Amino acid sequence: MEKFYTSFPLNGAWTMDYAPEAYKEKSVPEFKGVQIENAVPGYWEDMTKKFLEAPFFRKLVINPEYGLQQYPIAEGAPDMALPNITGNFFYRRTFTRPDAEGKAEIHFEGVQNSVSVWLNGEFLARHEGYSTPFDIKIPDEILTDENTLVLSVSNIRLEGYAGEPVSGITSRAASECTGGITGDVELRFYPSPMRDAAVLVSSDLKEVTVRIEPMCEAQYTWQVWDENGIIKSGEACGDFTFDTEGMDLWAPEHPVLYTLKIMCGESVLERSFGVRRLTADDVHLYLNGQKCFLRGITEHCYYPETVNPPHDINHYRSVIKQLKKLGFNFIRFHTYIPTEEYMQAADEMGIMLHVESPNNTSLNEWREIVNFCRRHTSVVIYCCGNELYMDDAFINHLRLCAEEVHENTDSLFSPMSAMRGLEYCWEASELADEATIYEPFMHNPRRLALTGEFCDLYSSYARELLSYRSLDADVKTIDDWSRLYNKPRVSHEICIDGTYTDLSLKSRYEGTRIGNIDMFNSIERHLREKGLLHKAPLYFKNSSEWQRRVRKYCFEAARRCEKLAGFDFLGPIDTHWHTFGYDVGMMNEFYELKPGETVRNVLMYNSETVLLNDLGTDVNFTSGDTVSCGIYTSHFGELPLENARLCVRIELGGKIIFRDSVEITTPVHGGVFKLYDLCAALPKVKAPCEMKLYAELCDNNIHAENEWELYLFPEVSVPDAGDLLISDGMSAEELEKALSDGKDVVILGASPFKALPTTFRIALAGRTSGNLATVICDHPITEKLPHDGFCGWQFRRLMENGNAVCFESDSVPFDPIIEVVSTHKYAIRQSALFEFKALNGRLLVCSFNFSESDPAAKWLKSTILSYALSGDFDPANTLDADGLRALTCGKVIKAAANTNLAANLNDKTMRRKSK
Repeated sequence: MEKFYTSFPLNGAWTMDYAPEAYKEKSVPEFKGVQIENAVPGYWEDMTKKFLEAPFFRKLVINPEYGLQQYPIAEGAPDMALPNITGNFFYRRTFTRPDAEGKAEIHFEGVQNSVSVWLNGEFLARHEGYSTPFDIKIPDEILTDENTLVLSVSNIRLEGYAGEPVSGITSRAASECTGGITGDVELRFYPSPMRDAAVLVSSDLKEVTVRIEPMCEAQYTWQVWDENGIIKSGEACGDFTFDTEGMDLWAPEHPVLYTLKIMCGESVLERSFGVRRLTADDVHLYLNGQKCFLRGITEHCYYPETVNPPHDINHYRSVIKQLKKLGFNFIRFHTYIPTEEYMQAADEMGIMLHVESPNNTSLNEWREIVNFCRRHTSVVIYCCGNELYMDDAFINHLRLCAEEVHENTDSLFSPMSAMRGLEYCWEASELADEATIYEPFMHNPRRLALTGEFCDLYSSYARELLSYRSLDADVKTIDDWSRLYNKPRVSHEICIDGTYTDLSLKSRYEGTRIGNIDMFNSIERHLREKGLLHKAPLYFKNSSEWQRRVRKYCFEAARRCEKLAGFDFLGPIDTHWHTFGYDVGMMNEFYELKPGETVRNVLMYNSETVLLNDLGTDVNFTSGDTVSCGIYTSHFGELPLENARLCVRIELGGKIIFRDSVEITTPVHGGVFKLYDLCAALPKVKAPCEMKLYAELCDNNIHAENEWELYLFPEVSVPDAGDLLISDGMSAEELEKALSDGKDVVILGASPFKALPTTFRIALAGRTSGNLATVICDHPITEKLPHDGFCGWQFRRLMENGNAVCFESDSVPFDPIIEVVSTHKYAIRQSALFEFKALNGRLLVCSFNFSESDPAAKWLKSTILSYALSGDFDPANTLDADGLRALTCGKVIKAAANTNLAANLNDKTMRRKSK
């Protein structure tokens, strides 16, 4: 590509020295130092071996948050820290003035976190901020034939807005105390006045305005090129416009790019651009005038091999290709600004970007972010951080940030990802003075109104209903809340669902900085001590199946919301920097789908066009029942559904028991539409059966399909108990006496055992509490139950408000019929169905919730009692009096309750200093 400047690299060897504290003086620092090869570009943590023989090696200070982080962890887990160097490095090198004309500047592609610059003993500038490249101007009289350049680089945490700590993904957790000159350093000469150009598309898509940033007035000629040559041209002496007639629009489905060339003398400035515009109206978003739904992922900047973001465009092309294959059209960058290569790949391949500054970024750095990112067509939303507390002073700061976006870009402004202080999480000291409204949920209408004056859309927390409580997502409630916002809402970080850790990935971390710490080894040691390590692969597989079901339900609930404009999905991949093992992804950290998940499965609920139903989470039916539900489509494709056909069928055991087909004659486009009312009588069955509800929608251009699990149970009666002692709970003394007397005891509950609650909501990712998997073993009780070795939707009501009995004594055999698997961060052996020969009798326990309204619970209760009355009741394991007391009276150190609901204690910015 032709350039409008001449560059001379200053990479390579530099003389370096170290000080533990940041150097902020304007006087040039005096230091001896040693020459370090390939010092620039370079992260200090990757240069440790080069520092071994340096005199400053023993002075190096290591990240104070690095320390023992080993399982088990009963309380809130810390972020995964690495032994990065913290402090200040001095750099020095000499260079000969090149033979070049024009104004001179020093260009830094990246520095973390701040740099002071001296040339030939003269102080030039100090720059604070690490989000974007930047330039330092060189006065004409300073540059000589032979020159000495000195830099002071500090990675001490910056103070930004109102003196608050600046913190983002690339300066937290595994990147805490990351430092260095992270990109190229160049000496640049500008022979013409051109410095930058912004290409801005009008809201009606009919006109493009080009804003040139010159040093002085000048005459320009310009050309617009497509792949075949020049399509538009003209002359200007400043900003100029041209019409878009004959130009194709850029969209994720067809990312058409053009090249703008601006000439001044012999200098040529080039900008790649596309004709596109994301706009907001009422509660909806429109891309190029057509209503759209943002199907986004949260990009957590997790790179297992390198930790820090690579500057390899092919890597980002591979990532975007995989995301698009799974139906996503949008990426939200969590508190970090993507590299130039990432944004360029997004422009080329077609995916929309929401860029988000580190928390508490200064207004100066915010302006740099805006000017840097506006060069890219894919950037359509700017945001000022994640989950910061939004008091009045900060709202005023956000107003200034919004003005920068609205005046200098053609993108939208979202104030904050999840709006603490507006829609959740209050400061107690303010509640007495604020007009806080409690209906339909607790919110601050005054602050919402203030923010609404300058923002275009909200990244809304949705009061946990699509994140922490995704199984409770109520479509009508979420839609009703839109009246409080009166802006488009993109639901913040949906599906905070964990899985077990895949220990087979340990070998792929060998030789990496993450692999050198004790993460995988510590898990293995902990599980080995609990006698569970051999089960870890099965736990991971079954965990992935559970997560997959919860995720599908959550995505479909989001798509059913008529007044939701999109979402960012927290878990495209596992991101182990966060709370020391954050298994949140539908893919592992190498972008490989987890067990049970397929591209076809994901596209069923994450395409432009998806089919939905309103059954909810109750999918168990009794013989002769009727299935009644609506079938919907959420359709945001380029073309309307026209003259389409919907086919619906229910299969049982591979046989079709219901089928219907209808024509959809009314055009459907840009929203959620009910297509069909399903009403199907179910047959009589003698044993439980899995059914599948299938729906398929086709027209000449569009094909969508979906499927859902349903379960059919026979009508059952409770058998005569005979000599069985049946109870939903009793005291430990009563149980011990009954067994001592030779009774056969069936307990349908958890009392008197030490137990922890169960729910069908899988454990939140990264936490130490909750459950991550289930295992169903071969047994006469479960042999007729349709299952794949784990509890699927047929167990939804059984697990809700149920319990799992804890087997924490090593003296008690752990051989569950149905196992409930805790988190690997604090492993607790648990069972919801087990049996023993106990004392002089036999004991059978099921601690699930036996709701009378649940067909599965009725069937399981009948089956358990029938088994206990049969000759098959012959437990393999024996429980003596001490073992029984261990189950009823033993000590269980319960992992801490989840206290991290959108209030992460590891986040340096969670509370403002003033609070």
